[in-house]
Amino acid sequence: MRKKWLGIGLSVGITGALIWGYGASASADSTTMGVYESALHQTKEAKSMTAHAQLALTDNGAKLLTLEGVAKIDHNQHIGSVNATFTDTLGEKSMQAFLEKDQVVVKKGDSNVYRVMEKMDRRQQPENDADNKRGAMIHKLFATVFGDLGKNATVENLPDGGKRTSLQLSEEQIPAFIQAAGPILYGKLAEHSQEATFSENHLSVKLPRLQEDFQVDQVLLNAKINEKNQIEQQSAVVHLSGTDASGKEHKLQLSLDIRLSDLGTTTPERIDLTGKQVEKVSREDMKNKWRKDWTKHSDSE
Repeated sequence: MRKKWLGIGLSVGITGALIWGYGASASADSTTMGVYESALHQTKEAKSMTAHAQLALTDNGAKLLTLEGVAKIDHNQHIGSVNATFTDTLGEKSMQAFLEKDQVVVKKGDSNVYRVMEKMDRRQQPENDADNKRGAMIHKLFATVFGDLGKNATVENLPDGGKRTSLQLSEEQIPAFIQAAGPILYGKLAEHSQEATFSENHLSVKLPRLQEDFQVDQVLLNAKINEKNQIEQQSAVVHLSGTDASGKEHKLQLSLDIRLSDLGTTTPERIDLTGKQVEKVSREDMKNKWRKDWTKHSDSE
């Protein structure tokens, strides 16, 4: 679970801030999406940044999961740190993660054990041309899936010289692919959440088991761009609905808010493992664990 927390922290703190960017690239021919994409590229030019992330999931107003985290990344040095707090049905959990040049260190809040996993040798990672090809493929995929969503976006000039871009999609405007895949994906997540509800090794989020009437009702996306053409804040709200087997209606809301600060001046926290209790985890061990968990989950279907 610590590994999953690390992934969540980094994804929400950094990668999550850029997800809309891929969608923007798919529709960059519109004025608003062009403004956003320009700011996204300018933000990426900052070789370090701090991301303050807040995430909340509610069911009929009742909180199922909340997350607050701070991620600090320095791309030049290939280092980073994450501090995150989660609140689920079992209470509050916390974690720290440190991304070093040659390893990843993760510590659960109430544990004195630091789990250490070696990072992949950068020489083993794909070359830049391969990365560029992958980026082009992703661009094409989003263009196909999301089409011309840019026509629904707006841009507003702010008094401080910045801009605010917004994209609001109603049920009718949401791509058919998302509406079709949504019930399948949600069903898998709900099934897995039921299995993990009472386990301390998983996030305990008991999602309601919804029927075939599950749908995505609305998507709201906003981004605040400063006068330097850098993204300062980005938020997303997704409204979902459906009924369970008893006929009870559920209104789910997933909200994410990310604030970026200290662009180009962030210094991630470091960890000194001298004198600390360390548990080494190999990449092969992690692969075997994921394979075992996947097989177990598949066999239960």
